[in-house]
Amino acid sequence: MGEKNQPNHKLINARMRTRSPTGPGHPMTRQELAEAVNAWQWRAYQREDRLDETDIGKLERGETHWPGATRREGFRAVLDAATDADLGFYRYRQSRSRLAATGAHQEDTSGVDLVEFASMVEPHGIGNAELTAVELACERLDQDFASLPPDDALARTRLLMGRLSARLRQPQTLRHHERLVRLAARLAGLRAWASFDVDDHAEADRWYEQAVTAAGEARAWSLGAWLLGAQSLIPWHRRDLGRAIDLIERGIYFASHGSDATTRAWLYALHARGCAATGDRDRFDTAYALAQEAAEYSSERDRRHGTDFADGMLDLRYYSGTGRLLLRHPERARPDLTGCLGALPESHTKARAVLMLFLADAAAQADAVPEATDLTHRALASTIHQPIMPILQQARRVRRLIHQRDAVAANGLDDAVQQFSVALTAVASRTKT
Repeated sequence: MGEKNQPNHKLINARMRTRSPTGPGHPMTRQELAEAVNAWQWRAYQREDRLDETDIGKLERGETHWPGATRREGFRAVLDAATDADLGFYRYRQSRSRLAATGAHQEDTSGVDLVEFASMVEPHGIGNAELTAVELACERLDQDFASLPPDDALARTRLLMGRLSARLRQPQTLRHHERLVRLAARLAGLRAWASFDVDDHAEADRWYEQAVTAAGEARAWSLGAWLLGAQSLIPWHRRDLGRAIDLIERGIYFASHGSDATTRAWLYALHARGCAATGDRDRFDTAYALAQEAAEYSSERDRRHGTDFADGMLDLRYYSGTGRLLLRHPERARPDLTGCLGALPESHTKARAVLMLFLADAAAQADAVPEATDLTHRALASTIHQPIMPILQQARRVRRLIHQRDAVAANGLDDAVQQFSVALTAVASRTKT
């Protein structure tokens, strides 16, 4: 007997609570909701969508349960919802037989469907087709990582790692085993970064340690160097500068065995910022000069999460800007931070928010309190549906700087900071279920 669809009362109630833009005192219609979500996606990502009242009806009747990522983000923004669960959205996986019988739409699994197909074609050990499919899916996850909410990033990483783990337990050729180990290390690094984003530092550290070990055994020096640079962000945000710099220097040592210029430049930039945090201007200048020299040979082919490009070259302005802020030169930091923000795609919402908060830091140091307050509000509002700990931590720092200059203005940030903290807690709790 077929399953009966259950109406999505959460979504219906959220729409009914939202005022119509055309009829004061009336709730938003299905078509108005569809148009508002389409408009939001265009403003946020320049993504043209054709969601209409029929699609809204299917969601409200429970015929579909899990819209695409940007659609969900649009629904949350338009209906003022903190989470997907608040709107009754959930992942639902039908059996293959029912999918075949109904022709139902299947959620985009971002490359995992290709992996599954290839595994059915080559069921005895991993073959080139499946291995290439996994590599492409991993590459796509890395590219999408900057625009994904942290819980979505973790879900996609876990899904790919599950596919990979099953294959690693099977006999493989030496060459295929090396490729699998490299992939496992890269995915473990992305999983660690997502754990770091939701403030689970212990989990992130464990995954980084495993990933670095795997990269070392596979002699994947560039990958290992990137992993150590990424791991250094954990002690950096804990204000443990000694351990952060130690991890960065280990990464530079890894890179010395044979690494691409992009990874070397990124590590030198991280090292420069660490030197700035200790107040050593000369060492900052030396390390940053090395970063600039390596960046001249950087390539977007070697892009990994955490590295951004402008005009075909690794963009180091984030590190020069934050380094100069740490050296108490806000006037010199602002041009680099502003330029870096202008070069970032609109879809990189989290990275843009971090940059806005460092610009707010610079404004506060220069006693421009209204500008600092406005930038902080904008940064928090733009990422309330993609909350990560680095944004919350920097927002709290800016609030303290503002409080030293204008207590009333700082108090005006309390609600925004608290709401962001609650949203982050909700996301972090979902990643553990």
